[in-house]
This record gives sequence, C-alpha cells and structure tokens, in this order.
Amino acid sequence: MRTPIRSSSLAVTFVGFFVSSVGCGDPNVDPVTTTTATLTASQSYLVAFTGGSIPSTADAIVGSAGGTIAARYLNVGAVLARSSSASFATTLRGLAGVDVVGAVSAVSSKLTPLAAPAGVRHPGKPGTGGDPLSFRQWDMDQIHATQAHAVSNGSKSVLLGYLDSGVDITHPDLAGQVNAAASASCLGGVADPSPAIWSNDVFGHGTFTTGSVVAPKNGVGIIGVAPGIQAAMVKVAVDDFNDPNVGLVFADAFVCGIDWAIGHNFDLINASLTIDPFTAPEDDIFCSDQPDRAAVVQIVRTAIQKAAAQKITVIAAAGNFFLDLANLPGSGNGVNCKVIPVGLPKVIGVSGVGYTKELALYSDYGFGSVDLTAPGGDQNIPDPLVTDTAASGQVIGPLPAGSFFDQVAGTYGGQVQDCSSGTCAEYAYLQGTSAAAPRVAGVAALVESKYGRLAPDALLAKLSLSATPIACPPNPYNPPNAFGPPATCKGPAFYNNFYGAGEVDALAAIK
Repeated sequence: MRTPIRSSSLAVTFVGFFVSSVGCGDPNVDPVTTTTATLTASQSYLVAFTGGSIPSTADAIVGSAGGTIAARYLNVGAVLARSSSASFATTLRGLAGVDVVGAVSAVSSKLTPLAAPAGVRHPGKPGTGGDPLSFRQWDMDQIHATQAHAVSNGSKSVLLGYLDSGVDITHPDLAGQVNAAASASCLGGVADPSPAIWSNDVFGHGTFTTGSVVAPKNGVGIIGVAPGIQAAMVKVAVDDFNDPNVGLVFADAFVCGIDWAIGHNFDLINASLTIDPFTAPEDDIFCSDQPDRAAVVQIVRTAIQKAAAQKITVIAAAGNFFLDLANLPGSGNGVNCKVIPVGLPKVIGVSGVGYTKELALYSDYGFGSVDLTAPGGDQNIPDPLVTDTAASGQVIGPLPAGSFFDQVAGTYGGQVQDCSSGTCAEYAYLQGTSAAAPRVAGVAALVESKYGRLAPDALLAKLSLSATPIACPPNPYNPPNAFGPPATCKGPAFYNNFYGAGEVDALAAIK
C-alpha cells in the first residue's frame, strides 16, 4: 500500500507498517534527506510448483517461458523469477509442473540518512523506579508488562524476528539486543545479510517496533515488553525516497523474509505491515478474481503455513484505514478479498486501542482477521498523567535521530529525548497498529520463554485465554477524526470484531 504522507489535519499515523501504515501528517514535512542512492528494479514473479517444492527442472521450466530464477526459497518451496517478456506469466502458467505465478516487484536500495533539524523535545525523569521515560509508557501499564517483569523478562533462547524497515543497532536501547547473524535485508526478494543494509533504518519504523519489545532496563529511555529476549531484523520495506515505491512492502520481500526466518530458526515473527500487490491500483486488497493477486495470496499463505509447521508464529498488524476487513471492497458474488498477511490462517491479527481501551481512530477491524488487541495509541485521548505534550495518548518508542518518523513527530510535539546518560537518545510518540502488534509479540515471547515454542493455534489460545475482554462500544462507532466511515462492533466482550478475544495481558499470560 502507498505510504507517503497524506494531506490531513491529523497528527501522524504510524499506521500498520510504514505502511499498514503511514497515515497522516503535515503534508509540508520534507522527506528524509539522503545521499545518492543505488536503485535497481525489474518485473519479477513469484512461482510455485505442483508438489509444494522446487523441482530439479525449475531452471529449465522457467527458462522455457523466457525467464530466469533470481532466488530460491527452499524452506517455502517457491522461486523468484525475472523476465522481460510480456507473455512470461501466461506462458509459464500453461506449463506442466507449475502451480501458480504472481507478478510482484523487485526493488532494492542502499542509502545513508543525514541528520535533519529537530522539533521541540520533551525530557525524561531519571530515578523514578523504571528507566527515565518509563513514566510515559501508559501502554506498558495497561497490559501489565511492568508487573510481568517481576516474574520474567523473557529468555535469550527466544528469537523474535521483525519484517520491517531496518533497525538502528547503535541506539542505546537496542545496542546488544539484535542478533546480527540472524538478520538480513530481503529487498528485491533476495536475502542479503550485510549489516550496512539491514541496520540502516531511514524510516525509524523498525527501530521503533523492535525497541518496543527488547529495550532493556539500562538507565536509558524506555523498557520493552520482553527485554530479556533477542531480536532479529529482516528489512522488507522499500527505503529509497527517490523510488516511487518508497515505503511499500512487496510479496517477494515478504516471502524471502519468511524463508529466512525458517532457515534461521526464528521463534516468532512480528509483521507490522501489509503487503502491496504491486499490480495497479495501489492498495492492500487481494481479490480472488485477479490471477496475479490470487497467486500471491496462495504463495504467501503457503509460506506462513510452512513457518507454522515449524512452530513459528506470525503476528501481524490489522492496518490503519478504519476498515472492516471482513467486508472489503470487491468481495461478494464468489469473490473473496483480503488484506494480507493479517487475513491469512495461522496469523495472529492485532487491532489497536488507546488509553481508554476503545478502538483507535485508525484501526482496521473484522472477524477472521483480528484475534487480539493491544495499545497502539490514539491521539484523541491523551495520557492524563503526562501533560507536557498533546501527543501523550500515542505510544513512545526509540528512533534514529533524523529518521522519517522522527521528523514527522517533530511537527506535532511528539519528539522526546533522554539525555540522562550523558548522550542524548531519540524517542517519539507515534500511533498505529504497527505499534500494537509488537506489544502482542512481546507478550508471546514471554509466554514462549516460559513454555517453549508453541504452534500458532496453541500460542493464540494462551494469549486469548489470558486477555482482558473488551465489550463493544455503542453503535455506530465513529470517533473524532476517524480514518473511515462509522464502524459497527459485533459480538460479545469475550470475542468480537473490534478486539478479538480482548487486550493482551502480559502478567496473566505467564502467571
């Protein structure tokens, strides 16, 4: 889905990914300033074969249709093919041994961010019992993460992988918390373990989501949901502001990321994103009557099922357009439309709530997609205990100084600095289901630290049974500045289309 900033009076939406995703902000904010980038792009295709694995004749099959194989996803059983032939997909679909073919986009970029001017910053409070910015973490209190830490911080044996925009491993709340050997870039659908790529986070999105879970109690900044575990980063978001696809996540990068996760023995995967089909129009909706999109859904579904077979669970953001994912445009008359990965089996889907536990003004919802909810922040409802910024109803996390979201946060008073250690570290208030998903992933990591790796259904059962049920608000539900038309909540408190089984509870999940 397209992620540039849209003209709006709203603050910022850190919506589902940069992308499930970047919602709104000041349209006059300059994008991140970068040096000259190196960019390559070509038409590419995800290809799956009958039998569920890559046959020894794959090169010959793809070559006979006028293409070449650019990457093999051995753990998923699919390949990435490239071709300049306009008839490649049609020809390949007609060949024996080929199951499905879906057009995607191959994009890769390398760039170096430059620091940008900062806005107003709000300080921390050292010596308050937690870390200096813990008093700003209303979301951690709401899911009882602080109380859970008295029981467990999580185990280093648990590896939580992020499919995201990269991560700043020099940030003091992330230093030593990221497993470099398990990290890579999957931009363009080809895995590249070079730290120069995956640890370069010009958006700040991946730094924010990662720090929300693994930031340790170290006297700096915040404390994450599961600071005792380890993280890994797989970059999947196009990160070149010279590229018209900037901010998008394509299926080739996502499938590459799942393949990498299986090969590197991840326990959990956080996917604060939605996948863009690439085929016009630009949106996040995949409908079964469109061959390319239907093929992508099948291949992504298979990749997730292959991960689930290894007890690797994907936890995904619902998205940020205040849409009912069970009733998407284009559905009906035998056509099934969905947003992925959140709408796929074996995925734990997460909506977002604010300080009062009501569905946030941006959060998507819907039966079949939303299993749980968690704090994603809501600009409409500030934290009454923090009065130095109107952004306090959003959630706080670490950012690289000068990154895209750092700049945007500066336009609405959302930037925060902690200089208590002598070196100033950057943080910001942001909101979105991108922020909600890692809070569920963090609780899942605490659960697996106690019980060991669980199959997705078993993990969801533990999280659901320990969640705090939330009853439907009065209908129609139409919060101020909502991103979409009025919503209708359906179902009882213990399972409804807004909150699933309820808000995740870290303490209850591990007691």
